[in-house]
Amino acid sequence: MLWDSLFFCKFATKIIRMKTKWVVAFAISIILIGCESKHDKLQKEILQRREALTRHQDSVMKASQKEVEQLDRELQEVNREYAKMKREAQAAHDAGTATAEQLRAVTHMRMHRDSLKTRFDVLCAKIKYIRKRQSEQVLWNAKSQEGSQEHTSSQ
Repeated sequence: MLWDSLFFCKFATKIIRMKTKWVVAFAISIILIGCESKHDKLQKEILQRREALTRHQDSVMKASQKEVEQLDRELQEVNREYAKMKREAQAAHDAGTATAEQLRAVTHMRMHRDSLKTRFDVLCAKIKYIRKRQSEQVLWNAKSQEGSQEHTSSQ
């Protein structure tokens, strides 16, 4: 009897171990499936965010380009007006008939021109930065696609 019960215990232990291995294997496969689905979901979210970033960059760049065009026209006008006012003020100054109001107007016009130039330069830098980021993004996307193709072909 003792021998039978000892044999049964060993046999039962082997079955339990086999079942445990099967349960563990099953659990691992479920976990892997879950990880793959999370991975796929994360990849889709990453792609959506990249697309949203690209759309946002495009819209900001278009708005900035329109504003640059407007600022360029305004800056050209102000430059012409400033040059005219400066010539008149210089002529009046040389003649000794320049008024403080006239000189103040020239100074204000120069400040306005400088302000427009600064805004123009900032917008140009913004556009240049967006273009640089988009070109880097295109290169990065190309590299990541090559890597993902190599990853899928190795599996």
